[in-house]
Amino acid sequence: MVISLKERKISGKIKQTLKNSYTCPFCGKKFKMGLEYNILEIFKKDKLALYPHIHLHGNPLHGMVCYIDWQYNIRSIEVIKSIEISRDSETFGEIMSKWSNPY
Repeated sequence: MVISLKERKISGKIKQTLKNSYTCPFCGKKFKMGLEYNILEIFKKDKLALYPHIHLHGNPLHGMVCYIDWQYNIRSIEVIKSIEISRDSETFGEIMSKWSNPY
């Protein structure tokens, strides 16, 4: 699937939804996730067998490392219970950029 910048602007989509959802083994919450198109382009270019994707959520904050195959299926996950986030302006800016993503 090749998606041009023009097509993205028309469709309003900035992410490709993954084909399967997953339930966090730590908190039991079910998620439907997506990968941003710029990440998909890297994934396709590098021909990675499995692409690691981190999904943070919950209270207490924890995450899942989801391993995604080239067909956009989540193949396996690992729970991350311990998270440290750098307190600098660059990291804060990137977090806000992801947070404000309209997906």
